Amino acid sequence: MKKTAPYKSVLTTLFISTIYCQPLSHASEVPQVQVEAALEWRQVTQETLYCTVNSPSLIQISSHAEAELKFVRPAGSIVKVGELVAEQDGFYLSKEMDILITDLEIAERQLAHAEEELARLIPLRETQMVSPSQLNDLELSANTHRLSKQRLKQQLEVDQYRFDRLKHFASRDSQVVQVEAHPGERLTLGQRILQLLPLDEKQLECRIARDQAEDNIIIESSEFLYNGDPLPLRNIGRIIEEDTQNLSLYFDGFGEDFESLLVGQRFQISMLTPTESPEQTGEITKLPSDAVLLSEGKYHTWALGLDNRVHKVEVEILDTLANHFIVISEIRPGDQLVVLGHGSLQTGQEVIPVGRDS
Repeated sequence: MKKTAPYKSVLTTLFISTIYCQPLSHASEVPQVQVEAALEWRQVTQETLYCTVNSPSLIQISSHAEAELKFVRPAGSIVKVGELVAEQDGFYLSKEMDILITDLEIAERQLAHAEEELARLIPLRETQMVSPSQLNDLELSANTHRLSKQRLKQQLEVDQYRFDRLKHFASRDSQVVQVEAHPGERLTLGQRILQLLPLDEKQLECRIARDQAEDNIIIESSEFLYNGDPLPLRNIGRIIEEDTQNLSLYFDGFGEDFESLLVGQRFQISMLTPTESPEQTGEITKLPSDAVLLSEGKYHTWALGLDNRVHKVEVEILDTLANHFIVISEIRPGDQLVVLGHGSLQTGQEVIPVGRDS
C-alpha cells in the first residue's frame, strides 16, 4: 500500500496538467461567415421597341477609266476582304502610258538642248554677237519644254493610278447586292459597276413614339436590352416621321450577337426607363433573401464593415423576388452582407468573411 501512494500522486499531477494545458474553447475563436454583396435596384417601366436591321453604307465600285469590263462577280456572291470583284481590260490604257513615256523622253531631250544653247549663247551677249531677242526666244523655249515635261509626268501619274484600279477588290467581307454593268461593256469614267454590302457592319434602327419620350434626357437615362444583353445607344434621331410621329434610335450591330440578323430583318428590343428620382433610387437595394432576418417584428440584416466587424441594419421590405428582397435601408449597392453564420452574431463582433462561392 505504501508503494502505490507515489504512483497515484504522479497520475493526479499529470491529469491536472493536461486540463490546464488544453487550448481555448472554440467559442473564443473568430467565426467565419458567408457574405454576399447587395445589388443595385431601380424601379423601371419596360417598353418594347420595334427595330429594323440596315447597313450604314453600301460600298460602290465604279470605273476609273474608259475600258472594257472583263469580269464581274454575280449578285448574291459572298466575297472576302481583298478578293477580286471586277476587272477591266488594260490594253488601251497601257498603250497610252507607253505613248506618254515616249513624249516625256522627247520633252526631256528638247529641254536639254534648249538649256545647252542658252548656256552657250549667254557669254556671247557681252560681245554683241547675240541679240537680246534670240536669248529671250531660247529662254522661252527652255521654259516651255520644262513645263511640257512636268505636264507629261503628271498625266503619266494619273494614267498609272487608273491602270492600277482596273482591278477592283473588296475592301471588307461583303456580299454583292447589285450589278450594274456586264462583261464586254465598255465603261465610261465614273460608271457604276456593282454595290457591296459589308457583312460586319450593321446598323440597328428602332422607333419610339415621340409621346413616350418627352425629351432626350429620358431616352439617354434608359437602358436597352437585346436578348437580355445591354445594347448601347449610339445616336438619337432628329427627324420625326410625319405619318407615325415616331422617333428613330440608332444602335451599332457589331459582334457575334448580331451575325444571325440580316439586313432588312425586323426584331424587338426592350427599353427600361427608371421611374424614381435618383435620390430615392439610391436608398433602394436588392438583398439576398437569406441575408434578411425577422426579429421582434422587424426585419434586419448584418452588414460587414471595413474592419470586418458586423453591425445590424434595419430594412423595410418593398417587394419579394425569387431569391431576393427589394428593401429601403442604409445599405448601398456593393455592401457585404452576412448570408450564413449570423445566428449568434453581436454588434461590433469581428468575423472572417468568406464568399458564397468559396
